Amino acid sequence: MAGLVTLTAGTAAAVPVQLDQKYTCKFPIINNDPIEIHVSSDMPTSMKVGETVPEYDITAVTKVSARAAQGLGVMGAVTLEGKATADVVVTLPGGDGTLPIKVVNTVAKTNIPNPAAAFTVNATGKSPGSLLTWAKPGTAKFDVKGLKLHNMIARDSSGAAVQLPPFGDEFETACTLDAGQGTLLHTMEIQGDDPGPGPGPDPTTGKQNVNTKVTPKQGGGQLTMAQAGDTVALSPVEEGAGGNSTGDLQKVTVKDARNGATGWSLTGKVTDFTGGGGSIGADKLAWTPSCATAAGSASTCVPGTRGPVGTVGATLASAPDAAQTGGEFTVGAGLALDVPKTAAAGDYAAVLTLTLT
Repeated sequence: MAGLVTLTAGTAAAVPVQLDQKYTCKFPIINNDPIEIHVSSDMPTSMKVGETVPEYDITAVTKVSARAAQGLGVMGAVTLEGKATADVVVTLPGGDGTLPIKVVNTVAKTNIPNPAAAFTVNATGKSPGSLLTWAKPGTAKFDVKGLKLHNMIARDSSGAAVQLPPFGDEFETACTLDAGQGTLLHTMEIQGDDPGPGPGPDPTTGKQNVNTKVTPKQGGGQLTMAQAGDTVALSPVEEGAGGNSTGDLQKVTVKDARNGATGWSLTGKVTDFTGGGGSIGADKLAWTPSCATAAGSASTCVPGTRGPVGTVGATLASAPDAAQTGGEFTVGAGLALDVPKTAAAGDYAAVLTLTLT
């Protein structure tokens, strides 16, 4: 339900380029569903050694199925908007390997047709500039290899976000490129230094390419989480009175040391509360998420939506994809179990499972 990537003219003469791809995305409510993306742009046919690749404009048009429109419509959604991040791989000239980059696009607010019908979604953005300076002559290639939708919001007629289980206000999904789809968007010739006409190079000047390498930090490069404890004691409720049994989730510390452009999501789900007195449904447990970002972090964490946890689950906190991500984050939540008046006296217990992706 979102856009992909295209790169628009840089410093040299440009030619039109385009790419059509089909993906299968796992959406809320309807599960797997196809999308078709048409990428078109202008890109330079050549650049020179020593030139830095500039920031390019990005556009894309995506066709979404009538089934998707129907699924969103059933939930009361009338518009759709959000973000889409494309995985682009640049093959470097001269045998220097490849460079993966993340291209983040903004998905424009789009009306969902009613009655349900196939519809198109427009996305625009910019590729990250100044990430690459051509070091060797040869042929460079730009391949679009993947797509992830995130911070997607479906809104109702009042403009309020529609709750789409298990995500809440916003949803995200990874899309899989269908078999047999092409990925090559463009090839570009990188030309060596050309002294041009004249007496030749100046014998009093010279150029040297200076290279370095940043090696991975030992023990780093991972997305990890740690809990302050593994037990939460909620406040007691008197038999026959019912009401909220409250407490605080044990603090969770998320560390993102991947030094990349991919965000993260921390979700949770809970079992039914069971004990000698019977059971209390998992849907009776609600949380009010919170999160704090440590100073110096590249990302900013976003707390999940206040509401029920349940067996399907909900988002506790997340950090979106961006040109640069990473850092340390402290995540918590206030918990409240709505104990019914009919609950028999006794001890009740459940397991709340947190998953970081």
